Amino acid sequence: MVVSTITEARVPASLPRILKDYTKSAIRTQPKDLLIWSVAYFRSMSKGTPPPVKERLEFPVPESSSGISPGVLRVLHRQLNGEGSVTWEQLLEVCQAMGVAEETAQDAWHRAGGGDGGTVEWDHILSHIAALSTHSMLEALQLVMLTLSDDPVGHRVQCGTLLDHYHRLHTHTNITPTDQYTEAVNYLNDIANYQDGLLSPSDLSRSSCPPLQ
Repeated sequence: MVVSTITEARVPASLPRILKDYTKSAIRTQPKDLLIWSVAYFRSMSKGTPPPVKERLEFPVPESSSGISPGVLRVLHRQLNGEGSVTWEQLLEVCQAMGVAEETAQDAWHRAGGGDGGTVEWDHILSHIAALSTHSMLEALQLVMLTLSDDPVGHRVQCGTLLDHYHRLHTHTNITPTDQYTEAVNYLNDIANYQDGLLSPSDLSRSSCPPLQ
């Protein structure tokens, strides 16, 4: 304990470090609602789980009606991926902490097959949050790649993982896969075969890549 010479109040020795880490995390994350985020931050710290903190400062902070940015979606993924399947309450809690619009969370939950109860696989929710936060299939898949990748330079992911998300989004609006979808899948598989089974976001926007729909 650290004893104040002025008031004789006892201050925990770890408090300065805790407050320093908290301040740095808040600056890096730039939460929309500092109070709600702070509650989630200290709850995570008390549980020993990853706190809702961005890996780096996004500047300027991306403006989005959904509240989603690459940094925010990576936080959601880090918070919820370990659960496998999540409840609506778990999803809402993390989304509120990170300033994600509740309407976006609700739409993604229902598109992923969620109802009034039960659980939904996080990967399914991730696909639809990305789609709801972008303007095209290409942008949605690239956002998924930025979320999932541990490669800080090329943002590469396994081809099979990306195609799972692509299939999920495509079949949400198409009863059966279209010829154009099949052509795009074949193209991406061919590219990945030359890249150790990996794809980067730039592969999806090559001029030779069939339109992703």
